[in-house]
Amino acid sequence: MRMTRRMTCGLGLLLLLLVTAACGTKSDSPILRVDAQFDPGTVFDTSQPIREVAPGVAQTFTVLTDGVFEEFWIVLTDGESMDDGTIRITVRPLNIAGEPDPDPNTSIIVPIEVETSTLPSIFVDEFTVFSVGGDPNRDVLVGEEYAIVVDFVSRATSNDTNAIARVMGQEGNPYADGSGSTGESGVGFTNNADDYFFRTFVLEAR
Repeated sequence: MRMTRRMTCGLGLLLLLLVTAACGTKSDSPILRVDAQFDPGTVFDTSQPIREVAPGVAQTFTVLTDGVFEEFWIVLTDGESMDDGTIRITVRPLNIAGEPDPDPNTSIIVPIEVETSTLPSIFVDEFTVFSVGGDPNRDVLVGEEYAIVVDFVSRATSNDTNAIARVMGQEGNPYADGSGSTGESGVGFTNNADDYFFRTFVLEAR
């Protein structure tokens, strides 16, 4: 699994917390729990390109555990474009229509910028880990709804119109507690008939 900036500590933190929990902890020590997820264990049958004419892809989800949003995984790969590029990832609340808030400033994490050349090769079906444990304002409550949003930022040369990245998933809305969405930050998003692979992790107080 390839790691970009801010991804490297996620798996280490998970393993450390699991070992600590197994060996016994103080009663007030938080536990890292898998929270919302769409991880069906089957290969993708759809993918959403990220490029100038399709600049935003998102997956909505419902929080299952009170705590602090600590980490998330998504299946995100390099695109078929010969150009490298930059994408931005945020986690935002939903609007009254149940769709991702179009304003990136509503993100509960500090926006993560990723160079596409650091992503797994196109159509490699594996999770990439993003740790956000150092960010402020990540408290979440059961029943709250958010979206993991991936935005196009820039392309290296603009010599190619193919996708600089792709988000992988399944057709037919198989995830009951959320939906895939497409659109553009600053304009709006529309939920679609797909779901994209993801996992979220929450630090639960004890």
